Amino acid sequence: MRKIYSKKRPVRRFAGNPIITADMMPFSCRGVFNSAAVKHEDRYVMILRCEGYNFYNFFCLAESPNGYDSWKIGDIIPMPEDPEYVKYARVQYDPRITKIDDTYYFTFCCHAHEARMGLMSSKDMRSFKWEGFISGIGFRNTVLFPEKINGLYTALERPNAVGEIWTTQSPDLHFWGNQNRLMNNNDCTFGWGKIGPCGTPIKTPKGWLIIFHAVSVVCDYEYLYHAGVVLTELDHPHKVIRVGDECILTPEMPYENFGHTPNVVFASSHIVEPDGSIKIYYGGSDRYQCVADSSVDELLEIALER
Repeated sequence: MRKIYSKKRPVRRFAGNPIITADMMPFSCRGVFNSAAVKHEDRYVMILRCEGYNFYNFFCLAESPNGYDSWKIGDIIPMPEDPEYVKYARVQYDPRITKIDDTYYFTFCCHAHEARMGLMSSKDMRSFKWEGFISGIGFRNTVLFPEKINGLYTALERPNAVGEIWTTQSPDLHFWGNQNRLMNNNDCTFGWGKIGPCGTPIKTPKGWLIIFHAVSVVCDYEYLYHAGVVLTELDHPHKVIRVGDECILTPEMPYENFGHTPNVVFASSHIVEPDGSIKIYYGGSDRYQCVADSSVDELLEIALER
């Protein structure tokens, strides 16, 4: 029997949403959404997913002094020009950023006839080095853990054809294997359509706290994108401790319900502050970039008790 929970919600939208829109771009752009954010030194930096009126996607930098407003739009990130990249990357989208030691690793989906994951690195979040492809075709939403687990780099990934989340490991960020399924859409009460990983897993004393996106289908035609949380074992990140029974974010605001893809909140990134508060960056209706506030403790409560 499902429980009825208190009215308290774990995530609070920023009153100034959306924080970045196409009108702020210094070039032709129909939407900015599903971007990735990190805090580098004293600045909040975002890799914006931008979409032009020719429906090509590209990445652009932006930075803010507080992570909420006063965003300064920066340079477009140049993409690799080697023949293999050109062959497999007609467009690129869904950026994710994870800092491991002193390096930022930027994963993103490259798409031509199928999805394939690419990897770039940066020391300063201004210039980026192409590291190569890290998957064959058919994978997207690869998200790196912020540290090695049992001596191996570890990542979450989503097979493009099915609604599941898997873990994979690598000794060097180039050769990947040891794949294990973490969860599928049947493990989530609000994501029977499909699921996939969002931002960098958060290490807590109770396990890895993972935010994921989940899609429900209404009347066999309307797709609703939500965000949820799952807690997994620290030494075995594919082993689930518990999946939160409630979604933490669901489309409720006009900028989430009406846009290029209606009824979408896509929590693609987050920043954990020293005090345990969390800024969750999410796309609204495949058109706007938004942010909301929560905390590690509040999300753990959902993962363990609600």
